Amino acid sequence: MLLGAGIPLLGACGAKESGTGAKRDSIADGLQPEKGPLRIINYADYVYADVVADFEKKYGVKVEITTIDTDSEAVAKLASGAVKVDLHHSMNNTTIGNLILGGLLQPLNKTYLANFSNVLPAFSDPWYDPGAVYSVPYTFFGTGIGFRADRLDPALVDQQGWDAIWEATEFKGQVSVLDDEREALAMAMLRRGVTDINTTDTAVVDLALADLVELIDLVNVKVNIEAYKDIPEGTTKVAQTWSADLIAGAAGYLPEGETSDVLGFWHPPSAEYIVTNDSMGVLADAENPVLAHLYLDFLLDNQVSEKNFSWNGYLPALTKLDADYVIAQGYVPENLRNCVPTNDDIAKGLKYRPLGPEGQALYEEAWSKFTAGG
Repeated sequence: MLLGAGIPLLGACGAKESGTGAKRDSIADGLQPEKGPLRIINYADYVYADVVADFEKKYGVKVEITTIDTDSEAVAKLASGAVKVDLHHSMNNTTIGNLILGGLLQPLNKTYLANFSNVLPAFSDPWYDPGAVYSVPYTFFGTGIGFRADRLDPALVDQQGWDAIWEATEFKGQVSVLDDEREALAMAMLRRGVTDINTTDTAVVDLALADLVELIDLVNVKVNIEAYKDIPEGTTKVAQTWSADLIAGAAGYLPEGETSDVLGFWHPPSAEYIVTNDSMGVLADAENPVLAHLYLDFLLDNQVSEKNFSWNGYLPALTKLDADYVIAQGYVPENLRNCVPTNDDIAKGLKYRPLGPEGQALYEEAWSKFTAGG
């Protein structure tokens, strides 16, 4: 299963310099699909192999997937021409704009995307791609606190909010924050009431860094993206994590004899909740653009997306698969209902936006100090 999707980084300069492709029009209507193979770039284990096989069977083609570990790796490989693919499966929303400006994506022809009507309203006109001209949403998730509800009272976590990470001194060595500079620094900012999570104010970033460094001595904090298994297994009791990781953890990592009741998830109110998503798009120089469009449409099908979700635990951005539905189908336990962000959460929530080269450098420097021990 996927355990964390994409780390924001990089600008479009590489794309512009490489000449990977000037901006182009969308493909014409009514074209027949190519013979493939359809080439995709994606994180390892971020799409169910059976779903890919279903697409291959339906269209009589092969799908080849080039795997990457981070969003920045994907952008660098695409901008340099190091890989030749038709479709980017998991674009981070802070870099889609750079991919567009760099001429790496082609505008979509939605006559091939009959299932786009299934998409949650909040994603039909997203901030990172107005009008959803170049992208369709893949999965979405929020950032909060995952914890062992059998060791920490949910009411106390609700009362403490982000302070729960700093107050977890009785669980020293069993507390973690996300291995992502934007996520961890934003958490420290939100704890102090700073809701501009895209600030490049050096004083604000330095204070957030100081607060993170405090966690080293306070709780012997771990820095990773493994809460999906560490919380269910009990090796971590409190963690900053993604909502989807609790869903995935409940499904596959609880020890024998334990139920999902031992898991808890907290997130702030909608206006202070960071809800983000990954998106899919067709490369400007795709050799199989029709096939790529058909793949996008395939993943936007309600039944296909449900099958994919049943395996990877990351929610598709589709209206049908709301909290009531996924709970009724047994994919999400009732006590983890708040792991399913609502359309209101998405619409009102905080969004990561590009920092620019200087801002990115500021965050990276702060992060390197924290991970080096302060």
